[in-house]
Amino acid sequence: METNERLRKVLRKVLEEELETFLEQVSQVKEGELERLEKQVVQSSQAMGRKLMEAVLNSRLHEQRPAARREGNCGHTQRLVGERAKELITLVGAVHFVRPYYQCRPSKDQEEEPKKDCSHGEAPADALWGVHEQRTTAGVQRLITYLSACLTFEEAAETLCRCVPIGMTGRQAGKLMRPVGEAVAAQEDREVRLLQEAAKQARSQRQQGQQRAIIERLYIELDGVLVRMRRGSVPMEKEEQQRKGDVSREIKAGAVFRAERGAKRSELAPGVYVDTPAQDSLRYVARRTAKGGFGWLLYHLALQCGLEQAQQVVVLGDGAPWIWNLAAEHFPQGVQIVDLYHAKEHVWEVAHAVFGRSTTGTAWAMAACSVLEQGQVEALVCVIEALPPIPPEPGQARSIPERAVDYFTTNAQRMRYPVFRAQGMHIGSGIAQAACKTIVSTRAKRSGMRWTPEGLDALLPLRVFVLNATYDSFWEETYAA
Repeated sequence: METNERLRKVLRKVLEEELETFLEQVSQVKEGELERLEKQVVQSSQAMGRKLMEAVLNSRLHEQRPAARREGNCGHTQRLVGERAKELITLVGAVHFVRPYYQCRPSKDQEEEPKKDCSHGEAPADALWGVHEQRTTAGVQRLITYLSACLTFEEAAETLCRCVPIGMTGRQAGKLMRPVGEAVAAQEDREVRLLQEAAKQARSQRQQGQQRAIIERLYIELDGVLVRMRRGSVPMEKEEQQRKGDVSREIKAGAVFRAERGAKRSELAPGVYVDTPAQDSLRYVARRTAKGGFGWLLYHLALQCGLEQAQQVVVLGDGAPWIWNLAAEHFPQGVQIVDLYHAKEHVWEVAHAVFGRSTTGTAWAMAACSVLEQGQVEALVCVIEALPPIPPEPGQARSIPERAVDYFTTNAQRMRYPVFRAQGMHIGSGIAQAACKTIVSTRAKRSGMRWTPEGLDALLPLRVFVLNATYDSFWEETYAA
């Protein structure tokens, strides 16, 4: 943007006036009052910024006389009706400027029934500065969106207002966040579609001609978490319709990271160190289950994290069938491991169902867990089958021990813990559970929170982008453009 001599004089005058005001105010600050001095510097800087922005925005009005007629976006001829003021919320506070305003001037045959798509009135300067039908600048939207991905909308608005002399509510923060989140989700969908199209041609073909660092081991951990939805915002089952209150729906979350040798020794394999996430390698992904496409989204993230350069891939989960179905489709060569902690939970569930919370049950569970840790799943199944039979729970066709036998039998090869630990593999899905908490629970499961599918679908990818440190690049390369 060129700065003419007239504008230069205006800006110099603004700076001189604000500097004089600052010098007068700072002269009242006593020596040693650092906090007061700091506060005064910030306030003066913001005041100076507002005056400078107003001077620049208003300068175009005084540079040349606006045209009396123009063609509006509606196709009608518009006439100049005067100047109108506009308040713009910026990162230095509220800025006011005036700009020429035009209104449609329909022809005689249009006066009685103007065109439906007529805009009726426009301020060309709004479109020029990118604030058409907006009261906030892109900078404010960028910052409040980032804060909204980390905090509740109310907290985000309050945080911004403590730093910038403006007023904003949680509802306004949500409205500013929504289009950005939807744009992030749209980009995710585009990347997934491109990936699917490429996979149809050559799923396993590696890119040639590029030198890439080899990754010894890449981990992929998955889990699910329930989030409360507003009643009526999602299709409901018959039993949900009969009971009052909100309903819950699942969010699938995944974490991908490169492994490096950790400081912790393996308890099951002496002399072996357990893998730990390499520094700055942990990346997340999350999506509402009903929306679909989570598997391809996770696959895309794994590719970005070095899936094609990994010598070995490890998939960790809690034993849910959907995890292994997804792993079989997208990571067929991966080593599948059931999280040891979840496997032990099934053992304790059997103990409590058969023995109750007694010392006998505790002793049985501890012995059974020892067998499990040694990877002797077949022996564990025999131990469970030898227990006295118990009736199924209400609404269940089979008892807890019977279901546990199926669980351990199905996942036997995923529970060879001594084999996994001998290779230094991580055998706990704590990172996946932490991902559910970090991505979803911390932000979307606060007290009293209820979501619509649209709101949640906008928030989740945005929060993932913030956690993965890709939000700024998305804004600069995609959204701002």
